Amino acid sequence: MGLIIPSKNVLLTMKRSGQARRLSRFCLAAWPMVSLVSERVAVRVGAGFRRPTKAQVALLARAWSSALARAGMAASEVDLYVQRSREPNAFAAGGRSVAVTTGVLAKFQARRLGEEYLVAILTHELGHHVTRATKFALVTMWLALPWRFASRLVIVIGLATVGRRQPLRLLGLVALAGVAVAVVQAVQQRQWAVAVVLSAVAFCAMACPLADAAVSRRSEYAADRYAADVGVAPQLAGALQVLVGMQRRRAGLVARLLSRHPEMGRRIEALGGAPGRV
Repeated sequence: MGLIIPSKNVLLTMKRSGQARRLSRFCLAAWPMVSLVSERVAVRVGAGFRRPTKAQVALLARAWSSALARAGMAASEVDLYVQRSREPNAFAAGGRSVAVTTGVLAKFQARRLGEEYLVAILTHELGHHVTRATKFALVTMWLALPWRFASRLVIVIGLATVGRRQPLRLLGLVALAGVAVAVVQAVQQRQWAVAVVLSAVAFCAMACPLADAAVSRRSEYAADRYAADVGVAPQLAGALQVLVGMQRRRAGLVARLLSRHPEMGRRIEALGGAPGRV
């Protein structure tokens, strides 16, 4: 048999394919680092998360360690942040970010929030990551942001036009009526493109925030169930009551549909009620 000698083009193709394989391997190896850096930038810019100070780290250390142990996670798997806000709250974002507000830290430092309650709050936030509810939360939040802005803009215009004392339901009806009139006029004038665009924008302005809020509420319930599964349901219910209190004033239909969190009373009831206050 004769010796088959590859041509110059074949050798070049083989060389390029080898380079392509090395490039693909590099991309696969580098992607986790790129994703990690992107998330850290996103939560800082988009949500105002900041690394805790040494004093805040010391304050959170025991509760954070307990929550990680409950979730079976290592400290290297999650980034802990603090958000500057007087409102007592906590958040989970992206694939590995958890944050508490300075309001939570203030209540904890003032002994108005027990350590077992803080552990329950942190466990709930870790539950978002365990259930993978936050994996695409940053993306959906950014996608829904323009439509949430559009909805708020419509409300502001409605308040300026109809009056501040009018309920949101009436403002919504006024906005829908205005869009409907504009679409009808566009159809009558045979401006089909305008009619389609107006209809699509109106639909997205209503549907996107509603869908985003509904998904967020379901993820909250899922994280609550996770916290209950690892044994901190009573503590989480008590923490919710301490931080926010029972919402005696029932929110309106529009506010409930657009809210990213379920009603506090329902969450506490699902967790089995709250123990005595700290």
